[in-house]
Amino acid sequence: MITLEQRPPKSASIRLPPVRPRRLVALLLMVAVCWGVLLATTPSPAGDPVLRTTSPGSTETVKSPDQIQLTFDRPVPAGLATIRVLNPPGEQVVFERPVHPDGREDTIAVPMPMTRYEGSWTVAWTLPSSGLEPLGGSFTFDVSSSIDPVGVPAIETVHDPTVTAVHLTARVAAALAMAVLIGSTFFVAAIWPSGARNRTTRRVIKGAWASLVVATAVTLLSFGPYAAWAPLRDAFDARLLSGTFESGIGGALLARLAVLIPITVGLAQLLSMPPVEDREERWLRGAAVLGCGSALAATWAFAAPSTPQPLTVAVDVVLVIAVGLGISGLFLLALMPREADRFLLGMVFPRFALLAVVCTGLLVIAGAWHLRRQLHGADAGGRWWLMGGVLALALTLAVVIVLGRRRAHPRFSSREAQRAQLRRLRTTFLALGGFAALALGAAAVLVTIQPAQTAHAAANPTTAPALRDQVAPTRLEFDTGATGGTGSIDLVVLPIARDRLDTLVTVRDESGRARDDLTVTAVFTADGRPPVPVSLAHRAAGYAAGEANMPSAGRWQLALTVAAPDGSKQTLTQLVDVR
Repeated sequence: MITLEQRPPKSASIRLPPVRPRRLVALLLMVAVCWGVLLATTPSPAGDPVLRTTSPGSTETVKSPDQIQLTFDRPVPAGLATIRVLNPPGEQVVFERPVHPDGREDTIAVPMPMTRYEGSWTVAWTLPSSGLEPLGGSFTFDVSSSIDPVGVPAIETVHDPTVTAVHLTARVAAALAMAVLIGSTFFVAAIWPSGARNRTTRRVIKGAWASLVVATAVTLLSFGPYAAWAPLRDAFDARLLSGTFESGIGGALLARLAVLIPITVGLAQLLSMPPVEDREERWLRGAAVLGCGSALAATWAFAAPSTPQPLTVAVDVVLVIAVGLGISGLFLLALMPREADRFLLGMVFPRFALLAVVCTGLLVIAGAWHLRRQLHGADAGGRWWLMGGVLALALTLAVVIVLGRRRAHPRFSSREAQRAQLRRLRTTFLALGGFAALALGAAAVLVTIQPAQTAHAAANPTTAPALRDQVAPTRLEFDTGATGGTGSIDLVVLPIARDRLDTLVTVRDESGRARDDLTVTAVFTADGRPPVPVSLAHRAAGYAAGEANMPSAGRWQLALTVAAPDGSKQTLTQLVDVR
């Protein structure tokens, strides 16, 4: 007799590798991709440009130039600039937007008209600053002979009401949609996983995603007319769109759309995965949502009309996320289906109560931080409204915590009494959520709307006066006495702060090309006061810049010494009034 020993199936002896480390790596990779896309696509803050040289030069006499070129100390969006030219009879002759000649991103140019009268031509220009205030200036040049100019061409820097309404509405809608998208996705990932199967919840998430994409696209299209003070019909102008994409705010909006690509992939995976009630898995998914959501929220700070600071960006990210978690949680609790009552009582609300405590604390901290900046004059006046909305949401969450904990435990044994208590609880969530949403929406609108339509009429402009109304570069001719030792210097002395002068020097040869073979040194002198040297650093071909801290006000003399390679020198002087 033969006996056969039955072996267990092979599958029973195989141990599957743990899933959690792989899930952790996958979620960390998703967060890293979102932040990598953000850092790779968001342009660095450029600051406000300064006009350093022009061609033709200010007060220069030329024969017949083909172009008018303006060169700045940094790249500028040509499509958002405006250049107006008056010919000697006083007629405006340039009506097109400037371009970058030969691909030079720091230079903008417009063509001269075919008919070029002898006499003085006047050029006026304007550009939006980093805070969307107009920077501008004017200068004159002469063709063949000098005749007194008839005036300065006017450039209107008043926003079209339709453009203002469309652009600001889109910005507010994008901010609210972003907050709802982050908050509702976190709610499904960490608070109520089975909500991924709920039709209403999925509609909220998909609607917030679609609203964010559409609002961002509208903001991007309307930014050009808004920043360049153009009508809405110019929104699809190719040069205006190009200027939008070159600008810092336009780049941040494009970065937002780019970050939404990996977020959309992760969102689709989250909504298609089976719901889990394991605590560690829930919070792991929630942490991944917050990581990706923080990259998305950072684009809101980068797309603001200001120069973002690291701490400001961090606080704004926390603010957007906390607002989104609070408002989205309130509405989703109110919209939970009737069959989920036991989850609302037993699991979902206790989880949300803990989250509400954290959000309330974060909102209070963010509000206090903005209050401190407001008191020190670092924030715009509209931040008062934002703090009011934030504190209203914090108070709402505190009320929800108190009322919810009292009503989440039924006091009556009958099912009808329990249902009535749940209806009151849902009504409370819906009412408080609506109140918080209205308060924050009104605050966002008041913060976004600028108090004045022009920077010159603003009560508290954020740009230095010397940048808003820039003086034309002073052209100084030099001749060191050696072969090749002739040319010109375009000099700009800019009072940025009370005791600080920025000095910009552009060296050109006789044909107007930049020169790098000459050495230029600068020093401020005055009677009875020690000299103040200027350390000029090379920035670009033929261009150097430096700053000097002036010890006192008064009339100073700036001495520029030009040295040729053969050792020949010439010193040029320019009087400067320090106030």
